[in-house]
Amino acid sequence: MKFNYGKMYATQEDKYFDWVHKAGLWKAQKLCELISNEETNSILEIGTGTGDVLNACRIFKKRVGADISTEAIQMHRNKYSSHHLVKIDANASLPFERDEFDFALLCDILEHVKDPIKLLKEAARVGKNVMLKIPVEKALLINTMNKIRSVTYGAEHPSGHLHCWNLQEILEMIDKSELTLSQGKFINTPITLIKKKNPIKTFVFLLVNALNVFTHKKFFARLLIGGSFFAIVKKNPKVIDKQTENSK
Repeated sequence: MKFNYGKMYATQEDKYFDWVHKAGLWKAQKLCELISNEETNSILEIGTGTGDVLNACRIFKKRVGADISTEAIQMHRNKYSSHHLVKIDANASLPFERDEFDFALLCDILEHVKDPIKLLKEAARVGKNVMLKIPVEKALLINTMNKIRSVTYGAEHPSGHLHCWNLQEILEMIDKSELTLSQGKFINTPITLIKKKNPIKTFVFLLVNALNVFTHKKFFARLLIGGSFFAIVKKNPKVIDKQTENSK
């Protein structure tokens, strides 16, 4: 059974899309802060959804969005008509040339696909650089809440997450994709973007944020509440040499 993204987009209330927009602005800001000397003429967002993250990446002159969901593409087009949008097949290669874009963006996408390493490699094929935002969900509080609510990862997950990673597993996945980490930063989600807040959850998040001040690399956030890994990865030079040799 596959997660029905069309149904998800069609049945969500307006307040959900308000949250998506607010979160999209924050994600884009954190992603673009990682860019240093790379060219920013063009970007392709794979799994673009309603387009809030892509639209907020305003440093790029050309912005292209791709998604498997017809409903998402239509909502995106209605919201941001200036973006070039492409409907893609989840089981096929991306319909773009090698290094066609300065950046390929995968924002909260890898956890939704059966083979994240394959998608990472495909993103690196069409993008000179790959920008990532990956949830770090293998944390004690998240695991406990999932057990209480009988939530499992897979097609039945309420958000369609097939995978659950900690930071080390994410770094290993990047390495297995034959990519090199250029910039990377773990960031715990701000309390203003937490969905379904309650007094206990709010207290825990505020406490963890306070403890993080005294720890190395936000240890308590990674251990207890998770967050997100924002990164820019590049093709491994050895892989580039091999691809160049094979193309001769």
